[in-house]
Formats: sequence, C-alpha cells, structure tokens
Amino acid sequence: MGITLKEASEQVGVTRQTLMKAIKNGRVSGQKSTNGEWRIEPVELFRVWPAVKGVQHPSHIQLTAGDIPIAPSVDEEVVTLLKAQIDLLRSQLDDVRTDREDVRADRNHWRQIAERALLTDQRTALERMPDTLTEATASVEAPLASPPEGGFWSRLFGRSLKDERHG
Repeated sequence: MGITLKEASEQVGVTRQTLMKAIKNGRVSGQKSTNGEWRIEPVELFRVWPAVKGVQHPSHIQLTAGDIPIAPSVDEEVVTLLKAQIDLLRSQLDDVRTDREDVRADRNHWRQIAERALLTDQRTALERMPDTLTEATASVEAPLASPPEGGFWSRLFGRSLKDERHG
C-alpha cells in the first residue's frame, strides 16, 4: 500500500509539509487511504529523494530464501492463463492479418476495374455522334468564313466603304 507521510519524512529527512507540496505539485505520486491519510510508495519516494543514512533503501534490502513466499500452484495457474491468453491474441492477430490481405486484394481488384473503365470510352455511338459532326462542320466552315468589310460603325449602319467614297 505504501508508507505514511510521517514514515516517509523520517526515511528521507524532509518535513511532512515538503512531501505534501511534492504530492500536490505532481513531483511525487501519493494516494489517500480510506481513513484520509496520505501514503507514498517507497520506490516513488526514493526516486525523488535519497534515503537518509541509517535508513535502509528498499532496493538494498537483503532477502534470503526464507523471506520470499513461494506459491507454485498460484504461479503455475497464472502462467497457464497467460499462455492461453497469448495464444488467443495470436490467433486474433492472424485473423486480422488475413482480413487485411482480403481487403487489399479487393481494393486491387476494384482499382483494376476502375482503371479499365477510365481507359475506354463508355458512351454509345449516338452520344459520340455529335462530336464527329461538330468536327466535320468546323472543318468545312473554317475556309468559308471571311473577315467582314469596314469597321464597326459602317457595319452597324449598313454602309460599305465603297458607298462612302462615292457618295
């Protein structure tokens, strides 16, 4: 669970107020217990402040084989459950990879169809007919057109240059 602010202040040699300020500022993470008392994990505490001499740092505690509780049945059950979960996740990953390949194949198929459709003229013969007619009439009309005689005003009033000179 963690140690109280009083115990923490004794282990690192700072006041409880300093620890509270560090918790409020986010420098150290702490949790409020059900009775309203703040608790700090020793690892978190020693990450920020070094231990005062005479106080043993949790990472320097010497453990013997008798100090470590061994529960092989619980550990084996957990390992078995974790292996089963890993196998399930692997099979789900394989399914996702298969689905991804299917989607890619479909995408490529539809892309080829779209490219073929864009390369060919999809219009019917009647729809294509006006294009050929306009091309043919444009080529015939082009040589027949001649520039108009006279300027804007003479054309507006219907006079020609010949009429003005002789008139």
